[in-house]
Order: sequence, then structure tokens, then C-alpha cells
Amino acid sequence: MQEFDLAQKALRDIVKGDIYFNDALKKIFQTNVELRPLRGAVAGLVGCELRHHILFNYLIDELKVETFTEEDRLVISLALANLYFFKRFSKEDMEGVLKEKLGEEKLAAIKPLLEKADKPNEFIPASLEKTSNKYLSLRYNTPEWVLKIWQHFGYGLTYRVLKANNHQNTITARVRTSRVTVDEILNNNSDFVKSPVDEVLIYGGKTPLRKLDAFAKGNLFLERMAVKAMLSEYKIEEPKEAFLYNGNLEPSLFKEMIELYQDRVGLNLGCPDLSKYPEIIRLIKESGYKNVNFFGAAPDSMESAISRPQDLVIAAPNSSNFDLIREYPDYLMHFKKEGMDALFAQEKAVLEGASKYVAEKGILIYTINTLSKKEGHMTITDFLANHPEFHLNKEVQTYPFED
Repeated sequence: MQEFDLAQKALRDIVKGDIYFNDALKKIFQTNVELRPLRGAVAGLVGCELRHHILFNYLIDELKVETFTEEDRLVISLALANLYFFKRFSKEDMEGVLKEKLGEEKLAAIKPLLEKADKPNEFIPASLEKTSNKYLSLRYNTPEWVLKIWQHFGYGLTYRVLKANNHQNTITARVRTSRVTVDEILNNNSDFVKSPVDEVLIYGGKTPLRKLDAFAKGNLFLERMAVKAMLSEYKIEEPKEAFLYNGNLEPSLFKEMIELYQDRVGLNLGCPDLSKYPEIIRLIKESGYKNVNFFGAAPDSMESAISRPQDLVIAAPNSSNFDLIREYPDYLMHFKKEGMDALFAQEKAVLEGASKYVAEKGILIYTINTLSKKEGHMTITDFLANHPEFHLNKEVQTYPFED
């Protein structure tokens, strides 16, 4: 079965080659035009496996068959993904694929798993306590070490986060009202509706947002509602100055600052590496704004780029980005747990470095995309303990169930 073979190839690249889901699909379909009709089935099957990857590996381990190779495990996982959840291909087709790829002996060994296909209550052993980390990990495809981080918020919130992560992310877009009105976007596309945040729309269409004419023309860009609400709440007026240091590859914060302030206040926009943001360089140039200073520098060496204290300073370091779990089914598979200490140190360095440029009575915002008290609350607490010249105005944690 060609779809299964291609899915196996993609999953191999993701699991063994550490390639991201979308890149693995591009590798197969971008240059092979004749295969593109199969893309939907392949993406669906692989995506389904990735969303239940921990469960499938647990079930295979429980069989205790030492002769299973890594390739065997990929094949079994994909078959279980189809039989348990995806259900695109028949049981007979799956058994034929498994017999061809595994052989009679190994096929017989996995029969107990195949027989569970129409018994969802048996996917996870009944002996596991439903509030245990093991059960939650298998049920919601989340590593137990991640659950330990989230449980600082309590079991109830952790459970709601896990349930929300099982659903597709809400797609929200910021309207560039310097170029087009909100009503113009709404009148031209019925797939948009207003969100609770001014100038941000919720998109519910099937066509990818990036393929829409309004997006291609630069009249829209992806943005979280919480980000727009936060920056609007603390908006400053001329003749003041604002400074954003953004360590995230996602450029929406830069776009929002440029759209929110245009040419009205002095803008200093910093990042670790200018070469990562060609579209921001292009946006500033095309807009003709002379008030924007876009520079690259380490968080502890920005003296040459900023000449005076700023009325608004935003420290937005890269973080664990746990919000991306809903968007990318393999996000946690590629996440490097051992790199978290270095990540924490980087977050603190960005906050510390940016704080040096806050004017007297100015505002400092520290914003990260995470569900981690160590990255959020504890970092803020440590900073305030070391900087009595600052006091806390507000601390807010949003969750995936609070779109």
C-alpha cells in the first residue's frame, strides 16, 4: 500500500531523523507531483500516530517481544493509529500490510493489540489510576516530565490543559488597520469572525490562512489574542519611546509593534540575529518608517543600539513554547529536555538585559509562551528580589483552554 509506505518513510524521518512533521511531508511531496493526491491520507495517518505516539510505544513494550526492530515498531504504530483512531484503511488491508512487512511470527505476536481496535476502553490498562501521571501521559500523549512541570498549577488545571491540547488551535489574525479596515476583511471573507480583542479576527476556513489574498498582500498576520490585548493595554503615546527585545523566531511581536505605533513613537526592535527576520527588514523598508531602529545583539550587549532610557520595554525571550503542542503533533518529540537549564538562563539574561533601559516610571513587560512556573512566576520573583527599584504591576498566566 503506497500510502502506508510513504507514511512509514515520513515517520522514520520524524522519529529517527529528528525532522519536523511538516518538513518530513515536504521532503516526500514537494518535488513528487504525482504523489500529491496521496498527501492527505499520509499526513492524516502520520499525524494520528504522532498524537498517540506514547500510547503505541507503551503497548508495543508491554508485548515484550525482543525481536522487534525499530522499523517494526514504526510499522506497528502506524497500523494501530489507523485501526484505533484514523480508520481510513480497512482492517484487512492493515493485516495484509503487517503480514508483508513483519512476517507471520511477528504478526501473531501483535494480534492482542489488533483485537483491541474496536474496544477503546482497553487501549489503556484498567489497572492504571486515572489521576496518575502514567495514565495522563498515555491518554494525552504528554511525557511524564512535562506533566510534573504543569502540576505546579494543580491537577485540575493540568487536566484542562491536556484536554485542550487535544483540540485544534484557534487561528487568529491581526488586521493591519493602517492598510485595510476590519469590515473590509469581514465583508470579503465569511470565514472570519470578530474576536473579543479589537482588530484581531478568528479564522475558521479550510483554506490555509497563508494562502489567502489578504495574507499574501500583507493585510493580515498571525497573532495571539493575548499578545495584542497586552500590548494595547500598555500602549504609549508620542513623544515617548518603546523597546522590544524578541528572542522568538515567530516575528508577530515585531509586526505588532510596527503596526501599533507606525511612525508615531521611537521604536527600538532588538533580536539575537537580524538574518532570521528578512520579512521584518523588508516590512520596515517598504513602510518607509524612519523611526524604527532594528538591530541584532546579545541581551547583555545592547549599549551601542539604544542611546537613552525607554518608556516601555518588552523582554520576550525564546521559551519552552508549550503553546505549540496544539499546532505541531510532534513538538514534544523534538523538544530537548536537557536544554531547559540553558533556556532558563537565557530567559533571565533577556529580562536582565532589557531592564537596564527602562526609564524612571517606565513599564517593563516580560512575556513568554509557556506553561511553566519556573520560566514565568519564579523568574519574575527572582528578578524583583534582585531589583527593588521595580515593583509588580500585574502577573497573568493564560492557558490553552482560554482562547
